[in-house]
Amino acid sequence: MTKTHILKKGVIKLISRSFTWHLLTSFFAFWAEKVKKSALINAVMRFFNWIQKKIEESGIYSWLGKESFSEKYTKGSFTYMCIDAVWSFALKIIRSIQLFTRRVFKNSFTLWLFDFVNSKNLLAMDTYLALFIGLMFLAPHNLWNNLYAFLGAMGFLCWCVFNIASGKISAGSIKKVPLSVVIFIIAIFVSTVTAYVFSDALRIALFLIASVIFSYCVYASVDTKEKLIRFLKIVLFFVALTGVYAIAQRIMGVEVDLEFVDITQNEGMPGRVYSTFSNPNNFAQLLVLFMPFMVPLFLSLKTKFEKLCVAGAFAVCLGALAMTYSRSGWVGFALSAVVFVCIYDKRLLIPFGFLVIAAIPFLPDTIMNRIFTIGSMEDSSNSYRLYIWDSCVRMIKDYGIKGLGLGPESFRAVYPGYSSPVAITAPHSHMLYMEIVLEMGLMGALSFFAYIIATIKKTAGSMRIMDKELKSYAIAGISALSGIAFVCCAEYIWFYPRVMFAFWIVPGLMLATARISKKGE
Repeated sequence: MTKTHILKKGVIKLISRSFTWHLLTSFFAFWAEKVKKSALINAVMRFFNWIQKKIEESGIYSWLGKESFSEKYTKGSFTYMCIDAVWSFALKIIRSIQLFTRRVFKNSFTLWLFDFVNSKNLLAMDTYLALFIGLMFLAPHNLWNNLYAFLGAMGFLCWCVFNIASGKISAGSIKKVPLSVVIFIIAIFVSTVTAYVFSDALRIALFLIASVIFSYCVYASVDTKEKLIRFLKIVLFFVALTGVYAIAQRIMGVEVDLEFVDITQNEGMPGRVYSTFSNPNNFAQLLVLFMPFMVPLFLSLKTKFEKLCVAGAFAVCLGALAMTYSRSGWVGFALSAVVFVCIYDKRLLIPFGFLVIAAIPFLPDTIMNRIFTIGSMEDSSNSYRLYIWDSCVRMIKDYGIKGLGLGPESFRAVYPGYSSPVAITAPHSHMLYMEIVLEMGLMGALSFFAYIIATIKKTAGSMRIMDKELKSYAIAGISALSGIAFVCCAEYIWFYPRVMFAFWIVPGLMLATARISKKGE
């Protein structure tokens, strides 16, 4: 047993035997038993059971398990059959090249070294993909270039195709690609060539393509529960490091940026942390997307030390989220937490509510003041959005069918003709859904919404055949999308490309859990 392992066990034993730990666990155990036996809780649980029964009787459950139109179409479509045949032929050529290369380098040291490294699982694509994604989040804003993400996505796509051809990955059929994704990619192309500012549209198109590739590579490479846990361990470790960086910012001090704070409504509020990102709202969006996955990871890990590390990472990220002072981020995270608890075990909803209420008196005054400004029209950042949205609605009437074209430059070229005197300039619409309609038109918007709904449907439908451990990861994905869906109502989260990449990784993880459940069925 190593000294490090002995130290870990000593720390855990010290905490578990402490008087404070014993007092806390006894206190919570006493009140949990009291709450469990109360008439109020029993009445509430009967109400939730009645709602669940009505949902089951309404046919929603059967709809979740049904094959979608997209899946039926891709199975019988002649176009898909032709594309799949060409794709299969291309894979055979790549496979032939691989076999030929092995014959050429037969008995060589290079081939022996490659096989040795491969046999030791040192070339696991999911591990390197997770490392790349984690480093992408951790890289400081001034050192990061989003073209790195595009080049990385193309590299992983080539690696993915190589693995498909060699038989290491079984997600190679074109028929597995949803029709909504195909239409969305077509919409990206159309919105690029028809944009008001082509160069800016091409830049955004590359980032969107990279996002879709990341989503697919996650789905293709994470094909077992062990790989899912390993992937999330790595990514969430780097997310936790961004939280540590944010807390270090608070300790060292962050200047109040008047661009992000209305000081007349948020008196005394300190500077908002932004970690390795350029904007506190963008950093909060990253946390909303990935913090829900820390809960099932905590439940999956076996050792107390690992659980303690994940709990610490969650606490750090929660503290960092509070220090962003992002109101949409707070509400989005709260919504994701409620969704997780409701789906995982609705009996936990009442103690969860009590815990939230009990925490309110301990919140700093600056956070409480910030909470009270949610929805307040006296706060300039709230009222400013309303004027922008009103202008954007008028833009949609003229451009909602075909779209303006991708990129903020196309938006800026048209917006002044529709702007309000109060909000003459705006970088974007401050709402993801509205921005997609404006930039990509009806085709892009419908295909995007269809893909997200289909992803949730497929994940929820597969939960019936998942074990409890895998089901918790599926619930985390649904919770993350639910939380960020609210944030998207007040923020155009794709304006910052690293959040765009993070957004698309979540559906990839959700579809990976559905795929793993099918393999284990």
